[in-house]
Amino acid sequence: MEEDDAKLVFETSKGVEPIMSFDEMGIKEELLRGIYNYGFEKPSAIQQRAVLPIISHRDVIAQAQSATGKTSMIALTVCQIVDTKSSEYAYYPLSTFLL
Repeated sequence: MEEDDAKLVFETSKGVEPIMSFDEMGIKEELLRGIYNYGFEKPSAIQQRAVLPIISHRDVIAQAQSATGKTSMIALTVCQIVDTKSSEYAYYPLSTFLL
């Protein structure tokens, strides 16, 4: 599969660099444990390019083939952004989560 990935061409916005491991994304420790417990070892190509911009509150439009990790990317970023310890609600524009 990684050999096939090497043949892919990616168009990424200026200033967005792939983050090659979940550890480098600044994800909460409890989320990292969950990611690794579910058997994820490294982020997919779409996750490498979209997770950090989303959790940095950038507007993101991402497109990728089926079964490449888009849904788990959304779940991960929502869990990262939502403050479960606060009783206050924060507003995030819908565009933050559109793919």
